[in-house]
Amino acid sequence: MNNFFPLSGFIPRFTLHGCTRFAVKLDFLAGVLLKALEATGTKDFRGVQARVGEVLAWRNLFWAITDAMCHHPVPWVDGYILPNLEYGLAYRVLAPTVWSRVRQIVLDDVASGLIYLPSHAADLLNPDERPYLEKYVRGSNGYDAHNRIKVMKLLYDAVISEFGGRHELYERNYAGNHKNIRLEVLLAETAIGVVEKLKGFAEQCLAEYDLTGWT
Repeated sequence: MNNFFPLSGFIPRFTLHGCTRFAVKLDFLAGVLLKALEATGTKDFRGVQARVGEVLAWRNLFWAITDAMCHHPVPWVDGYILPNLEYGLAYRVLAPTVWSRVRQIVLDDVASGLIYLPSHAADLLNPDERPYLEKYVRGSNGYDAHNRIKVMKLLYDAVISEFGGRHELYERNYAGNHKNIRLEVLLAETAIGVVEKLKGFAEQCLAEYDLTGWT
């Protein structure tokens, strides 16, 4: 039973699945964030642009990890191959921190845009109320009240609602608790010889000089 994880190829495959799923989520959240910043009129602020760039960089990183896992596979049994375990373990450690960071950027930069919203779609269908919403809840860059509210409600559901809060907890624990996902990187790198290789790299440098200088 204890041999299932290391011998079945489960971890390389589950991390490829998880990293792909996570990268798609970042695609989605980045897209909704970009639209929300258009609607609030802050998309051209330098600080906001810098943080959007960070979100896109994280998105690029996780797609790069999936590519690396597929294009640099490792031999398995009977001529089969597995996604690269080292890169999969890197995803496993980074994803929980990154999701919380991206969520923080949404909260900081969309800010009260996620609060200043009617409570229900029925408000938009009320002919007495609709003119006030069109006047006071409209967005920038051509977003009318309906489209601004629709974007903000979607973003709210993704990061703030009961679902959104639970989802952050899910991502933080999806691949294991915060200690184990780090510890198992060390255990895996030790088992496949990377730890000794890295120490050897340092020892090669140390061997190239002594008390009298470079050898």
